[in-house]
Amino acid sequence: MNPLSAIYAGGVGVKNRLYNSGVLKSRTLRGPVVSIGNLSVGGSGKTPFVILLGELLKQRGIAFDVLSRGYGRNTRGVLEVEVSGSPHRFGDEPLLIARHLNCPVVVGESRYEAGAYAEAKFGSQLHILDDGFQHRSLTRDFDIVLLSVDDLKDQPLPAGRLREPLSSLKRADAM
Repeated sequence: MNPLSAIYAGGVGVKNRLYNSGVLKSRTLRGPVVSIGNLSVGGSGKTPFVILLGELLKQRGIAFDVLSRGYGRNTRGVLEVEVSGSPHRFGDEPLLIARHLNCPVVVGESRYEAGAYAEAKFGSQLHILDDGFQHRSLTRDFDIVLLSVDDLKDQPLPAGRLREPLSSLKRADAM
């Protein structure tokens, strides 16, 4: 393994051990949280999977919302995504999800704050956490991690594309 990747993976490992031991605390929302995430930077199909999961929940009459960081937006704080809005305000992926699912999508640097807002405003039965595997500050009830074959042969940043080492998959409930 590249020495810089080993240092990066070590730092991620320390953070994860601090969460696992309870030194760093996760906050819990009232409703269950299903996280859709991955290990690598770049696309792994998270947004299409969130949309598919949302469509299945809608078919079953389950009220849900989607919580996202809103990467690429030029705004701050907790915002409810408006389907007529711009990617600059909400991020392109949250806007795409809101337009496809016509459900509440809330962006915020703190997914906990976004979830608390969604619970107060929408009363959803379930939260879908978009790109949430590394977001350990929010308690999840189920972690789904999307992988590619290339991920299994890759190494952590900066030499590779992995945001976490493969050993982090122990936290996943489904892959």
